[in-house]
Amino acid sequence: MAHPQFEAVNLISDPIHRYIELTKRLTPQQSERAGLPGEEVAEEDLLDTQWLQRLRRISQLQSARWVFPTAEHSRFTHGLGVMHEAGLWGHALYPTLRETLLADTLDEGPASEHAIPSEALVVETLRVAGLLHDVGHGPFAHFFDDHFLYRWAAPAHPSRDPAKRLTHEDLGQAIIERELAPVIAGLRRAPGVEPERVAFAPGERIDPAWISFLISKPPIADPLMPLWVRRLQPLFSGVFTVDNLDYVRRDAYLTGVASGPVDADRLRRYCFMSERGLALYEPGLGALEMFLTARLFMYSTVYFHRTVRAIDLDLAEVFEPSILALFGDGDPLEALDSYATLDEYGLLHEAARWARGEMLDERPAPGSGRVPARVGELWQGILLRRPSWRAVREVRRSLTADDRLSPASRTALEEELRADLTERADDGRFRFDLALKDGRPQNPLQVDGRLIVARRDGQLDATAVRELLERVPAVVIVGRAYERTAP
Repeated sequence: MAHPQFEAVNLISDPIHRYIELTKRLTPQQSERAGLPGEEVAEEDLLDTQWLQRLRRISQLQSARWVFPTAEHSRFTHGLGVMHEAGLWGHALYPTLRETLLADTLDEGPASEHAIPSEALVVETLRVAGLLHDVGHGPFAHFFDDHFLYRWAAPAHPSRDPAKRLTHEDLGQAIIERELAPVIAGLRRAPGVEPERVAFAPGERIDPAWISFLISKPPIADPLMPLWVRRLQPLFSGVFTVDNLDYVRRDAYLTGVASGPVDADRLRRYCFMSERGLALYEPGLGALEMFLTARLFMYSTVYFHRTVRAIDLDLAEVFEPSILALFGDGDPLEALDSYATLDEYGLLHEAARWARGEMLDERPAPGSGRVPARVGELWQGILLRRPSWRAVREVRRSLTADDRLSPASRTALEEELRADLTERADDGRFRFDLALKDGRPQNPLQVDGRLIVARRDGQLDATAVRELLERVPAVVIVGRAYERTAP
């Protein structure tokens, strides 16, 4: 007879985290032997839904995989890594989170409105949010947001800019609350075999709205959320996150790029929950600095690679008509059943047909599966890694927290790129691409609440993070002039 520890958890091999745990659904007899609560679903059931399996067919690196041949990983594998990383943070932060919640409850503060959660509930809530943070992504991930979802406004929220456009996080929230809610609400434990640490307390369950709240970007404010959920939000939208702690390491490993070490273990060791939110003990600042540097290196080296951006110039021209051909012109929020089948496998299959001259129409109807001939020509170059653009000039900048890329600064950079190309730029042969990544928090001057630092003298303050951001380049800019090499 198998021991309960083997019946309760599966192991997934992973090149970054070595092994990732996943809860298995137990029979009543197995639950009784393990001393765990009865359950109808487990994490494996969430993983096996069409929405999670669909992420196998969404690439992690969009067009960069045509430049870095070994980078064939998917949003599915990244989601597993974020789930694992989030669980580690849940275990690490729980003791101090519980202390601050208990102190607040005794003072009859905001935490007293909700029961103090068990360790298992905190860990599993974070794991589910990590697993589902990308569940709303469409083909070519962020490219889908920028070149298709922009057509619709995001769902309204009191704390959100009313001009915000629809993104994959908004779709993810809808999928979580409309499609996956029964499975999420049915979970009753986190991985492990110690009942007192892995089983939810009686009556506890994960509210799918908590998951939606945690994955929202930019982060939303909701006073109705339990205080402990609000306290954990910076793990998904702070100076560093469980998301980028995985993708920086995973993308570097699978592209073969030596980005420098990322010491996630040291960050976790020196982070804790204080009465003012997520805090980092001062000796951990070096690990944070190392991580920020590694992340910006990945942007300048991989995500903003000259050929990656050249392919993106062609992809930007074909993407919207291609998605319109396959999906139509309806809002995906109103057609989740159809959206579930929209992935890169289907898109690239049709792109290969268009590249062969099939299913072409100069005035195609949305949803007809047809595109203009020009779209087919460009897809042929994309699929063969022969973009119609080549870089002829490049300008790089690294800005600290004190610097700002003002409209005047942006114009100066563009003028530097144009230089003697200006006279020839009017004939359409040249494009000027400005790639920018701001690695700072949402509001770099208001980091209190996102991350504060505990100094060796016991004082809590936000100035140490500001000082770090002033010292380390927080923004990377790569500007290039591209010349069209194909008609």
